[in-house]
Amino acid sequence: MNSFIKNLHQSFSQNSDQICISIDGENFKYSEVLYFSEQIRHQLQAVNSQNIGIYLSDDVFMYASILAVWHEGKTYVPLHPEFPLSKNLSVIQQAKIETVLTSIEIKDDFGLKLIDSRKDFNKIPTPPKDSALENNAYILFTSGSTGNPKGVPITFSNLYYFSESFHEIFGKLSPEDSVLQMFELTFDLSVMSYLIPWLNGAKVVGLHKKETKSLQILDLLEADEITVALMVPSILNLIFPYLDDSIKNSSLRLNLFCGEALLVKQIENWRGFIPNAKIYNVYGPTENTIFCTFYEINENIKEKNGIISIGKSLPNSTMSFIDENSDEGELLLSGQLLTKFYWENESKTKETFLEIDGNRFYKTGDYCLKDTDGDFFYTNRIDFQAKINGFRVELSEIEFFANQKLKQGISLATTSKDSNGNDFLVLFTNDLEIKEQELLDYLLQNLAGYSIPSKVIKIAEFPHNTSGKIDRPQLKKNYNL
Repeated sequence: MNSFIKNLHQSFSQNSDQICISIDGENFKYSEVLYFSEQIRHQLQAVNSQNIGIYLSDDVFMYASILAVWHEGKTYVPLHPEFPLSKNLSVIQQAKIETVLTSIEIKDDFGLKLIDSRKDFNKIPTPPKDSALENNAYILFTSGSTGNPKGVPITFSNLYYFSESFHEIFGKLSPEDSVLQMFELTFDLSVMSYLIPWLNGAKVVGLHKKETKSLQILDLLEADEITVALMVPSILNLIFPYLDDSIKNSSLRLNLFCGEALLVKQIENWRGFIPNAKIYNVYGPTENTIFCTFYEINENIKEKNGIISIGKSLPNSTMSFIDENSDEGELLLSGQLLTKFYWENESKTKETFLEIDGNRFYKTGDYCLKDTDGDFFYTNRIDFQAKINGFRVELSEIEFFANQKLKQGISLATTSKDSNGNDFLVLFTNDLEIKEQELLDYLLQNLAGYSIPSKVIKIAEFPHNTSGKIDRPQLKKNYNL
C-alpha cells in the first residue's frame, strides 16, 4: 500500500465515528462514507480501464466515489453536468474513459457503462489494493487557449508531498475542524478542501445547488460552523453587499485564498468580519498540485499594484526565473508537486516544460517579481499585457488605480479590437455609483494617456465560471468585445 493511501485509510479507520461529510444539513460519518465507497468498489472490480469518470452530483456518493476509485488504485476524472456535451466527450475520449460513476440520472450517457454509486450490496469495507505511489490519483482537464481541453495528471506522490507541505506550514487539522468545500471537482482547489480534512478526521462541509454559493458560505460563517476555508477572492465581492457590521465570525481560524489575484482592498473589507482567523494568500497552477506558495497577511501587507504577495514556496516546491540573477520574469516552478506532462499531449508538454541542468521546470505564463526578502509578487498573466499604439500596457496597473477610486466595487480591464483591427482598452466595474468621467479623470492623473480605457462598462455582477473565478472570456462575449 503506498504511503498516501496508507495515511488516508488509517485516518478513515481511526476516525470512524467522526463526521466526514456534511451537505445540506445531512451528516455522514467516516464509517458511512467508507461503507458507501466499498459498495462502489464492488462494482469497479469488473472494470479493467484505469481512468474512471465521476459525474458531479454534489452529494455524499460523489465523495465516496473518489475514495472507492483510490482504494482500487485507479484514477478519477470529473465530468461536469454544466459543461457542453462536446467538452465532456473530448475528456472521455482523451482519457479513454469506459466507465462513469453517478448517483443521478445522466441525460447523455456518453455511450459508456454507467455505475450507480447509490447501490448497496451489503459489502463490508476491505483494505485498499496495492498501488504505486506514481500512479495517477486524478486527471483534470483545463480548457486551454484553443478550447480543446488538456489533461493534467496528478499522482498519489504529488498529493503525498502536497499534504506533507500543507501540514508543515499550516499545521494539522483536528476532528473538531469543519472545512468549507466550495469548489466543483473540476477545479483542483476542491482536492485540498476534502483531502486535508480526510487525512485529519475533520468534517468537510459541502455546498448544494438550492442556494447560491456566496449566500451559503455567508450563512455558514455567520453561524460559526466553519473553522478552515479555502476560497477564491471573487467570492468576497459577492458576499460584501450582505455583510452586517454588527455580526462577526468567531469560528474561522484559518482562511486561505487562491485561484485569482487577491487585492488589498478585498482583504481590508473582509478581515474585520473574521477577527480570529489567520489569513494566507496562496498560489499555484493545476500543474503543480493545488497550490505551492504561502504568504501570511498581517497588518503590513506586501503588495504590488494592490495585488497581495504570493510569498514563498511551500516545502517540496521551488520558484525561480530563467535568469537566476534576475528578480523578475516568467515564473518557473519545480519540485515534488509538479506533474510530469500533459496527458497524451506531447506538443503542449514540450512547449510548457523545460529541462535545465537535469531539473524539470514548468513555465507558468505568470509575470512575477521577487523582493529582497525572497517574497514573490504576481503582477499579471503574460498574455494579459496589451499593446496600445505600440506602447505596452499592464492591465493590472489600470485595475489598481481604478480600484483606488472605486468605493463599492472592483474593476477588470481588458482589450478588444475596433473595426480596423486595432486594440483598445475596456474597463468593467461593479461599482454602479461611480461617475464614468470622475473615474477616467482619476486614471488620467495616474497613468499615461495610452493606458486610459476607451470605454467604461458598469455591471451589477461579474459572471463567474464553474471554478468560482471571474469569467473574463464570458464577460467579453456578453458585450461583443
